[in-house]
Amino acid sequence: MNLTKDLPARLAPACQDLAMSGRPARQAGQIKKIEQFVSSKLNSLDWQHTLQVREIALKLARLEKADQAIVEAAALLHDVGKAKADVFSHAQKGGEMTRAFLESHKFEQRFIEEVICAVVAHDYVRQDKPHLISTLEAKVVADSDTLNNLSAIGIIKAAIYNAQKLQEDFSKTVKEIIAKAEKRSGQLLTRSGQALAKEHLKFVKEFYKKLGA
Repeated sequence: MNLTKDLPARLAPACQDLAMSGRPARQAGQIKKIEQFVSSKLNSLDWQHTLQVREIALKLARLEKADQAIVEAAALLHDVGKAKADVFSHAQKGGEMTRAFLESHKFEQRFIEEVICAVVAHDYVRQDKPHLISTLEAKVVADSDTLNNLSAIGIIKAAIYNAQKLQEDFSKTVKEIIAKAEKRSGQLLTRSGQALAKEHLKFVKEFYKKLGA
């Protein structure tokens, strides 16, 4: 399965054959640099989302036996592209920013390629192309992003994104938000993520039910 099909030419090598290759060594002591970089780029809401995605991702990485160093770095960097691009192109921009940052800080090249793969690929869920995500680490990061969007902070983000529509037709918009949540809950890629999705979706539905929606 070719994860590079829809990637820009300069990002495509990041995912080439990684699913079949060995894993890079851990990059000890450098996560702090990534935290500082990303926190300086994102707004407060996106940074809070990122921290929660990192927490979920590390849990899934342990359960799925994924490389935790790659997962943690990619979870922190997955939305960094939002500093310079909109929601529709942030993953590709994030891949470019991730490469520039990690290479400038002399991270191991193999590690860089794996992290970029996960950063770029996480948005395939929103694009309804989750089947293109091939590496375990990329699946873990994508699932973590989806799960966090099915949470309290995800509800806040949905309200902000749909603010105008909620003012115009509250009930209809809430139904659309719930329908989207139901769809996303069915797009989890790991067994552990699928198990957690049920409770996350239940939380979202119960929240909106309390609003009388």
